[in-house]
Amino acid sequence: MVITVSSIKGGVGKSSVVLLLANNLAARGRKVLVVDTDLNNTVTVYYTLGIGRIGEICERQNVSLAFSRGKIDEKNIVQSRRGNVYVVPSSLKLLDQRSMESLEIKTILRSAKGFDDILIDTSPTWDNIVSGALMAADLILSPVAFTEYNYNMSVCLLSKMQTVMPDQVKNLYFLFNHWSEQYSKSPSSLQNLVLSMYRKGLDNLLTAHLPDTRFMDRYTNLDQMCSVRSLYKGCARLASGVNDLVNDIYDQNTVVEVF
Repeated sequence: MVITVSSIKGGVGKSSVVLLLANNLAARGRKVLVVDTDLNNTVTVYYTLGIGRIGEICERQNVSLAFSRGKIDEKNIVQSRRGNVYVVPSSLKLLDQRSMESLEIKTILRSAKGFDDILIDTSPTWDNIVSGALMAADLILSPVAFTEYNYNMSVCLLSKMQTVMPDQVKNLYFLFNHWSEQYSKSPSSLQNLVLSMYRKGLDNLLTAHLPDTRFMDRYTNLDQMCSVRSLYKGCARLASGVNDLVNDIYDQNTVVEVF
């Protein structure tokens, strides 16, 4: 399955969602390829941290070179430090490739062979690279933060997709990120007010959601593992939320205890 994670608004947790999904899927025994088309290269840094001479490796193996060569293969793919996860690193040279045809980008992003899943991280914008990544997807996840501006950006993304790629709209789902159980109990909370806007204005909302927890920073920055049995409540909530999300996507009922 090809999953593209996209949002026109930055700071909503796109890259975090990619990392969590990829690591959970890998822990289920699936072979995962993560393609980093985000110029912020958060995913690339996470998966290549500590690999020797990684700067040199990413100069000669990256997504920009894959676009130039017309396919993703072993010349562009780097084995990450996490088992079962491989990455196509980002590159600042993508700035020079935003005029490529979206359909060409779609074909390239779907060209990798031998993987159970391909996850694509995107920049928080709308350009031909993002458009191609959306066209390439079997499933599009758009993380949502609880602000009115985020709702407007979600409507904008949906509107652009309806215009440019109407057949892909059925594959677009909004994922509530930074969910707070505490605020969910207060009808007047900003979370519930924004949630109401989404429910009234949009149909394609996922029932699974990811909790608001500071453990996410520990996961991405300190390399701590996510565990459903963790004594740290934020960690356990996050692990359960990711399991719920993956189970919803793949129609499974599996609990990955640590990932």
